[in-house]
Amino acid sequence: MRFGTSAALVLTVLCSLACLGVVPGVHAESETSPSGDTVAFIGPRMQVDEPVFDFGRVEQGEQVTHDFRFTNRGNRDLRVQSVKTSCGCTAAVIAADTIPPGAEGTIQATFDTKRFAGQKAKDIRVHTNDPLRPVTTLTLRGEITVEVQVQPAQLYLGRLQRGSPITRTVTVLYDANKSLEITDITNDNPAVSVRAEDVQVEGKKGKTLRVNVSKTARRGPLNDTITVTTTSQKKPTISIPVVGSIEGDISVSPSQVSFGVVRQGVGETRTVRIKNRSAQPLGIGQVRSSLDTVKPELTEVTPGKEFELRLHITGDTEPGRIRGSVEVMTDHPEETQLTIPLFGLVAAAQQASR
Repeated sequence: MRFGTSAALVLTVLCSLACLGVVPGVHAESETSPSGDTVAFIGPRMQVDEPVFDFGRVEQGEQVTHDFRFTNRGNRDLRVQSVKTSCGCTAAVIAADTIPPGAEGTIQATFDTKRFAGQKAKDIRVHTNDPLRPVTTLTLRGEITVEVQVQPAQLYLGRLQRGSPITRTVTVLYDANKSLEITDITNDNPAVSVRAEDVQVEGKKGKTLRVNVSKTARRGPLNDTITVTTTSQKKPTISIPVVGSIEGDISVSPSQVSFGVVRQGVGETRTVRIKNRSAQPLGIGQVRSSLDTVKPELTEVTPGKEFELRLHITGDTEPGRIRGSVEVMTDHPEETQLTIPLFGLVAAAQQASR
């Protein structure tokens, strides 16, 4: 059988398309090449018509769920390889994770709003075998309202000097038009006192909590929980953590010393500053290191007020971990001993030089 020139050309084109995997009747998007020519796209292609879902306004504690639908606009199977979400959000592929050409798939995302307030946006990153767009971002966004708002939700006191007057505030607010009340305010730590004052601002009312730390609070970590009881059905009890630390008259900076990685045969030195904040002068007596290879050297910078402690690790230290402490003995009536932990690693000369 003999073919004309036109028929032979059509047959050649069909054979070429078959070799490339393009079958007439199967949809394949086109792309524009750098030269401006339109060429057929070969492979899977993920298309999401609505990648952003605005859930409007919801109350804190509600779960927002939405199905993102997508289509494989390519001419190869589209495979969803992984789905990654931001904090507070979960997502999963509904039905099959392999989508044939022209078919639809669904990714269901859920946002748990119980730990969030205000305008929020949560992203879902979908990783596929789409060669042109291997990662597609889907977004849930909206406003989360709170019936009872606490600011700050956690009270961080920081590092406080013992004996100094300390006051911090927490505000508890709710809609002034709602029949809601604060019925009780309690806390656990006897060194912390809480005084409540009525407050009303911008259509909201509630309490300002004035948190005071006693002058006699003991040195060390300071932890407390303020519990606010309300008539709210959604938030009948609110817990406000209080975190901080009480420091004495003597400050040590840094409070612990890390030598990092020390090469065997090479000495290292770290410096610690010791300051006396009391009115009485401070005297430092003995300084002891629990490690023979760490040598302490004390210098008085300002008599009775400031000291410099140099800690030198010797070059003949054997390879291994550095774990120990330096004890500083003082004549302060309450802070008679200061302990400075020591950390680090001594590496063999060959190992450290790699």
